[in-house]
Amino acid sequence: MRAFIAIEITPAAKQQLRAQQDRLRNLPALRAQPSLLRWTDPGKMHLTLRFLGETEPPQRRRMQEGLAAIGNRHAPFKMALSGLGCFNSWRNMRVLWVGITGDSDALQAVQSEVELLSRQVGFAPVTNRFSPHITLARTARRAPRDALRAAADQLRSAAKHEDRQSQLEWRVNELHFIRSVLGRGGVQYFNLAICPLSAGN
Repeated sequence: MRAFIAIEITPAAKQQLRAQQDRLRNLPALRAQPSLLRWTDPGKMHLTLRFLGETEPPQRRRMQEGLAAIGNRHAPFKMALSGLGCFNSWRNMRVLWVGITGDSDALQAVQSEVELLSRQVGFAPVTNRFSPHITLARTARRAPRDALRAAADQLRSAAKHEDRQSQLEWRVNELHFIRSVLGRGGVQYFNLAICPLSAGN
């Protein structure tokens, strides 16, 4: 069973992200070749803290117990959408994302404990530095390089304007342990456990 740990985002934040996607789709390069990017369904957006991959029942039990303990040690905190960016670079774009700001120290502390728990349960360490983001789109596998670079140039310019948009803030109250199921209709997500952040309550 494929699984991961995440923070859910609010319906209002998803609505704002959908509106942002619609604005970006109207850039000339993306109107000319709409298949350059594969857009994420806003209804399935979340902030991934740790992707686990395939899991076994004993691992899932230990993860659920550990996540409950992490939730007991941490208080709710605030999170907000931030600017537009990409991985790897604008000249070699693979993922288009919106950053996350707010109580960064609290978020980093929770994620560090989730990473440590994952290693203790037997999952291989993640060596990349945690970079909180929400994926807006991924580049198509066979997207023409010249067309993709033209779109990336326009997206980079749009990012300067998007940074000035009012950003929505919300309160994070829980961690989600989520099952990921791949099917013909795309990926589906199902909660295995919801662990409240309850320190100080």
